[in-house]
Amino acid sequence: MDLDGFIQPALDMLESCITFEPSYWETREKTLLEGNDVYILGKEITKQNGPNTIRNYVTSRLWFTYRKNFPAIGGTGPESDQGWGCMLRCAQMVLGETLLRRHIGRDYKWKRDTQPEGDYEKILRMFLDEKSALYSIHQIAQMGVSEGKAVGEWFGPNTAAQVLKKLAVFDSWSNIAVHVAMDNIVIDSDVRMMATVSPPSDAVKLILENSSLDESHVNSMNAETPDAEEASASGSWRPLLLIIPLRLGLTTINKVYLPAVQEFFKLETCVGIIGGRPNRALYFVGISGEKLIYLDPHYCRPSITGQRRPVDGYDDGFDHLEEPQPSLITPDGEVATPLDDSSYHCDLLLYMDYEEVDPSLALCLFCESEEVFERTTKELKENVLTASKPPLFELLDQRPKGWPPFEPYFGVKTKIEMNEFHDMGDPNFSQDDDFEVLES
Repeated sequence: MDLDGFIQPALDMLESCITFEPSYWETREKTLLEGNDVYILGKEITKQNGPNTIRNYVTSRLWFTYRKNFPAIGGTGPESDQGWGCMLRCAQMVLGETLLRRHIGRDYKWKRDTQPEGDYEKILRMFLDEKSALYSIHQIAQMGVSEGKAVGEWFGPNTAAQVLKKLAVFDSWSNIAVHVAMDNIVIDSDVRMMATVSPPSDAVKLILENSSLDESHVNSMNAETPDAEEASASGSWRPLLLIIPLRLGLTTINKVYLPAVQEFFKLETCVGIIGGRPNRALYFVGISGEKLIYLDPHYCRPSITGQRRPVDGYDDGFDHLEEPQPSLITPDGEVATPLDDSSYHCDLLLYMDYEEVDPSLALCLFCESEEVFERTTKELKENVLTASKPPLFELLDQRPKGWPPFEPYFGVKTKIEMNEFHDMGDPNFSQDDDFEVLES
């Protein structure tokens, strides 16, 4: 009998039960501020503010976790992502934070017991567990096939970043450019090119020919922003999500990088780190000394979709009388019911020691304007990249001599090979190899 395979899941389950006791978390939250200020996604929270301020800010971030009983992916695939979807959920969280900043602002505060509305509701519906939602687990898993990952297979940070880049092409409402750095190098000219051009009008059509994306959803999003190409022609800056996959050690994270990671969370443009423990993906949102604060996707709840349906697979056969409620129209023309968003926000402050973090991770930055990007690169050079030796990554003005020209991703049919995105300059190295599937 494989005792490790039995004991670790049991310990994880026990940990989830024990650590959800309120008195336990009140004690842990107080220790978080002992001797150190806290930085959450570029926001400084001092000891005088207290743990409630930290908790309230973290609670306002979107929290995506395992779900069960959603429509089968691809019609016949998984109906739950438990055990394999944690990195996909972390990718949703970093993108959710990006969209909140893009459409609402960095200081968005969640209103408990209030019906979602406006841009906040629209953002939330883009992540529902159904095919028609652009950033659903369905679309992320199926787009992962183009990166060599079968539906139900575990993603690493780099694969998750590549999939976000591909899906963002469809979202002309947000019109976000996603750039994924490669080989631990950020090239200024590549980033600027990606942020100042937009997909041509036929780019979405090209992808739709060979994909499972819901065309009705894409069309409804595109109809709201007819001037995206005009903006591209003028060279205006598209809001930019910059993702930098890194490997900060061989089997364990190197402590030499801790000061640089601390400086990273001070950046105003920081939208977190996707990474985690070995075998467990987490979304890191802040740091206090050597403790990293995170949102954990490893809690499985019933799925929430845009239409009224029995999420637990149970229907008593009776028509239920309910008070009339305002309805919305989903992208596929069906009537949407009001959303209960309480399970998309976490009330707990979770944190772990830096030395427990897996060395394979991805830094994420959101630069809404060219001015913000220039300020960010200046802060990276002066504060982040000088905080550790060697630096977290290299920041170059132009591509090194001999490199091929940069070609922005516009949704072309050709597959982007994973060997373009290896870490450490090793042509045979795969970032995702050190992650293993967590058995449920």
